Amino acid sequence: MRCTNEEGTFRLTCVDMDIDSERLKIAHWVLERNLHWIAASEVKTGVIVAIDTAMLGSLAAAYSSVPVAAHTAYAGFFAAVAAVCLGFGVFCAAMVVLPRVTGPTSSFLFFGCIAKTPAADFAEAFRNASHDQLLTDCLAQIHRNAEIATAKFQWVRDAMAWSFLAVLPWLAALTVLLWR
Repeated sequence: MRCTNEEGTFRLTCVDMDIDSERLKIAHWVLERNLHWIAASEVKTGVIVAIDTAMLGSLAAAYSSVPVAAHTAYAGFFAAVAAVCLGFGVFCAAMVVLPRVTGPTSSFLFFGCIAKTPAADFAEAFRNASHDQLLTDCLAQIHRNAEIATAKFQWVRDAMAWSFLAVLPWLAALTVLLWR
């Protein structure tokens, strides 16, 4: 904090340099949290893909392990519905892990902009950046990453919905195929 005494008065005028630093620290923390949410969506996707793949594999194994006579219309119908639902679930999961690399045209934080700038130019611009420029850049990144996290979690939600929707026809297909 820098304080000055106005001449002839006892009033102090204070400029708190720490406020800008604190805002920048908080913005950095929020950006890190958003990046965490993006990573969390991709972890959830791994679980969904593993379960959907296991369900598809067990359906294929059950379908191929029984005699052709057991391939009734019901078995085919339930297996097809389950497979389509699981296919949509895997597609939605793939959309989660699809990289989102659109960003601002210039940034001290976005890797795409940094990579396009020669190292020496980037270093000089970064050293000369004001707190306000860094905060503005960080806030823009927070907003963009919030958009990305929102889109990814919508795809996670859709993947889970398709996967849950597949459970009943999957169970029905296995029951019809394996009931002896």
